[in-house]
Amino acid sequence: MEKKKNAAGQKKEGLDLDKHDSSTIKFVSMTEKSVKIIELENKLVFIVDRKSSKEEIKKAIKQTFDVDAEEIKTCIDQKGRKKAFVKFKDPGMAGEIAMRLGVI
Repeated sequence: MEKKKNAAGQKKEGLDLDKHDSSTIKFVSMTEKSVKIIELENKLVFIVDRKSSKEEIKKAIKQTFDVDAEEIKTCIDQKGRKKAFVKFKDPGMAGEIAMRLGVI
């Protein structure tokens, strides 16, 4: 994980997209629905490259966060972005990753 500075000048962890060759994962989606899914279903919502397959997303999650994804569901929203709903095997892992990224 590389350190990035937010507006207040504090360091926070960001995605190190150089770890995998194609930048599959663009960023984490943090809406009210996304936060609810983290708490209730142990899932994180990522905005990913539109051309990436579920297997590529799974490999990128493994390389970036060193955790296994149990299930990945994808959809393309009205803005043309591809969303990946990633469910983790370990309970509470979605919340832990979200805290590491500084989104919760």
